[in-house]
Amino acid sequence: MARVAVFASSRLRRSLRDGEGLRFVEAEADAPPKGCQGAVVELRPGLGGERLDALRAALGGAPLGSVSRSTSAAALQRSVALGFDFHVACDRPGLQRELKARLQVARAQPRGGGGFGLAVTRERLQILTDIVKTANSILEPDKLIDVIMGKIQVLIPSEAWSILLVDETRSYLSFALALGDKSSPLAKLKVKMGEGIAGWVAQSGESLIVNDVHKDPRFASKFDHQTQFHTRSILCAPLVSRGRSIGVVEVLNKRGGDFSQADLELLMTLVEPCAIAIENAQLFQRAEQLTVTDDLTRLFNSRYLTLYLERELTRCRRHGIPLSLVFLDLDGFKAVNDLYGHLAGSATLTEVGRILADTVRESDTLARYGGDEFVVVLPETPSSGALVIAERIRKAIEAHDFLAEQGLSVHISASFGIACFPDHAQTPEGLVQKADQAMYRVKEANKNGVQVAR
Repeated sequence: MARVAVFASSRLRRSLRDGEGLRFVEAEADAPPKGCQGAVVELRPGLGGERLDALRAALGGAPLGSVSRSTSAAALQRSVALGFDFHVACDRPGLQRELKARLQVARAQPRGGGGFGLAVTRERLQILTDIVKTANSILEPDKLIDVIMGKIQVLIPSEAWSILLVDETRSYLSFALALGDKSSPLAKLKVKMGEGIAGWVAQSGESLIVNDVHKDPRFASKFDHQTQFHTRSILCAPLVSRGRSIGVVEVLNKRGGDFSQADLELLMTLVEPCAIAIENAQLFQRAEQLTVTDDLTRLFNSRYLTLYLERELTRCRRHGIPLSLVFLDLDGFKAVNDLYGHLAGSATLTEVGRILADTVRESDTLARYGGDEFVVVLPETPSSGALVIAERIRKAIEAHDFLAEQGLSVHISASFGIACFPDHAQTPEGLVQKADQAMYRVKEANKNGVQVAR
């Protein structure tokens, strides 16, 4: 490979793997060794001015790049400001190969600074800076991913783009967002860790350029068959946060040619801050959910129920629409605890939560009110509609074989009360109270039934 002078401190040198073609020079030296076909200079405080002018003159027009210990938007920004022809980072393997590619591209481009050998214009750098600023200000994962994908489309014009995130069990990836032709079916697809290009990148933590997918054994054609999309080439980079892969970014079928090392460098610069921002947003969301979610059933808790009802009732008053609340209490639940123990009781409540989630509509909201009491909120639903849904839940609980996974066969029932806004109450507390009273009338009769508030 071409001989490259590396002006670096001893600390940075330890981060670099010595290899063929690299000629290490003291960081403060004024000229490269004779015969070098390019040079890279460590980005350090005070760098610039006459010293860089002297190095450019000594190189006689050969490319001059910058090097940093890690990839970051700040390093790229500074490199642009100093007019370097390209930038490399030593936090990824294969530096020698990367330098060779950068030198080749830099030689082929007009000089004048700001090129990086990556065709990164000031406009693109501004996009990168905007992404970093935006990413640090958004704490909603879905919204953050939308912003990131929008920027990737501008930076690397292609036919399709997607972000896949690793699930909590770290066994598969799911599509958080997919854009482009035929992308709709991807929302339901799962990719096993190690499967396909995306799975391989997520598992290995290494980025990948594949400009002919049919020549790469890692390519999984089944996803093309399922979506009717024709993949020709892929640029894929891991989303790594705190040393752990949390997902990948895929860019498919670059418009106007093959993916290059320049595209990869651009994408890697983008995904580093974005990965951290995505994980921070996920952690914030989980912490927020813990304050409003019941640990056992994963349904909302009573605290959230009150807040939600207040918001929904405001909307109902404004638009003159009804809302129904179903209050249910399990029949004979104490006997389950007494006969089979607390763990069996907890398992029963978890199963009730699953039954409710499978039985109600997507627009309905579920909450564990306390103990063996549950609430279902039915927006835009009068009491007649609530009766239908409550009866459906009642039958599902009555027919369910509880604790089958524990080798038992337990059958329980539930009593239901319904209250409707505006007919029975005007406030969250009033609705719960009226529905609770209706439920107790069922308890006092034969249980396992449904009544509407009076």
